[in-house]
Order: sequence, then structure tokens, then C-alpha cells
Amino acid sequence: MQKHEFLELIEAATKAAKSAARGDGKSSSPAVSRCVEAMVRLKEAPESLACELAVDRKYPQIGNSHGLFTEHKNPRIQSEGKILYSLWLRYLYATGRKQSSRPRDRTVVKKEKKLVEEEMVSRTTGDSNRDKVREILHKSLSKVANEVVVEMKEGVVSCDSWTVAASVESAMFERLGSFEGTQKAKYRSIIFNMGDSSNQDLRRKVLLGEISGERLVTMKKEEMASNKIQLEVQNIKEKARVKEENRVKSMMMFQSDSMIMT
Repeated sequence: MQKHEFLELIEAATKAAKSAARGDGKSSSPAVSRCVEAMVRLKEAPESLACELAVDRKYPQIGNSHGLFTEHKNPRIQSEGKILYSLWLRYLYATGRKQSSRPRDRTVVKKEKKLVEEEMVSRTTGDSNRDKVREILHKSLSKVANEVVVEMKEGVVSCDSWTVAASVESAMFERLGSFEGTQKAKYRSIIFNMGDSSNQDLRRKVLLGEISGERLVTMKKEEMASNKIQLEVQNIKEKARVKEENRVKSMMMFQSDSMIMT
């Protein structure tokens, strides 16, 4: 991602957030979806680029959008905004840079910093491999809001994708052990199926709690596969069953004919 793309996404997210604030605030509104989509893309920005622009005084719109996103009346925008700025703040902490070079009220800064730190602590384990798995699962679960029909959006938005991702990863760790251990293939299978673009049903069921982390860990790859693939597998098995039945019938008829002839 280039600088101009980053700034265009900030502008798009800001305009959409303002539009959503003027509207009815429903999570299914086009403005909310545009804002969330822009913020999801912003999370994909390189760490160096995010750090550079977040502290550069030439781009005050980045700092100004903080309150707009994180205090928005729409829960989807508010949630994605907190996640986005938490990510950028973590980048800044990692590089030893300050959150912002612009003077701000110390009480507000302290409050925001404490809030972000508490959120980050609850999402991390201190194990880089485990935290990476959580981030990947969260990214997959974050897709659900834009994949479900309008009637389901409200229920989906009320779910905390970070909490679910942490719960699923914890179940994986307890059952499978370390990512680098003997169950690495199982880890990869779960992560792949959760992120598969054609496997919307699986991540939706996981996010809504229809499939728990404990259940997900025990599922076979055929069970985790998308409905389309499961149907294809079922058809293949059915054809194989019919073929075998016909083969057995043919053998029995042949044996019967042989007995009659003798």
C-alpha cells in the first residue's frame, strides 16, 4: 500500500463515518459498510507507513479521525475504530515512538492510553505464535459482517470478533498444544478453512457461537469445508456407493447364473 492509498482510505472512512452519524445509525446502512471496509483495508497498511503518517503533522486528519471512529454511535464503526487505532498504537510502541507529536490534554491521552493498553493485554498472550493465530482468526471473523444478509447483520455486529478469536485460539492451544508442535497441520487446516473465501458459513457459525472453539478443534477437515465442497464430497460418496452396489449385484447375478448352468 502506498501513501496516497492510505490517505484516500482515511478520507473515505471519515466521510462514510460522518454520513453514518447523520443517518439512522443502523449497522446495515451503506455508509457504515463503506467506513468499516475502509478501516479493514487500513489495517493491512505496512507498519512503517502507518507509523510514519500517524505522527506526521502534515496529516492531521489521521489524528482527528480517532475520536470520530472510536466514539461513533454505530457499534461496528466504533469497534473497528478501536481495533485500528490499537493496532497503530502497538506499532508505535514497538518502534519506541510517541503516540502523537501534537499537544493534547494529558487527562484524555492518559485515559485513551489506559483503555488501549487494557484492550491489548486482554487480546495478547505474550506468545508471538499464539498472538499471530489470534490475529489471523480475528481477520477472518471480521469478514462476517460484510458477508451475511441484512437480517443477520445486527446479531453479527453484536459479537466481539476479538473475544471469539481469543476463545477459539485458547481452545486450539489447550487441545493441540503449540502451533510449532506436532499438531501444526491441524492448526493450518483450521486457519485455512476459517479464512477460505468460499467458507462463509463456517466463520459465521463460529462468530455466532453455533460452533464453539472446542467443537471446531475436533472437527475433521471435511466437516470444516464449505457447504459446496461438502455437497461435492457427498455426491462423490453417493456415486461410489451406487457403483459398489451395482458391482455387488452384478457379481451376485453372475454367480446365480453360474449355479443354474451347473
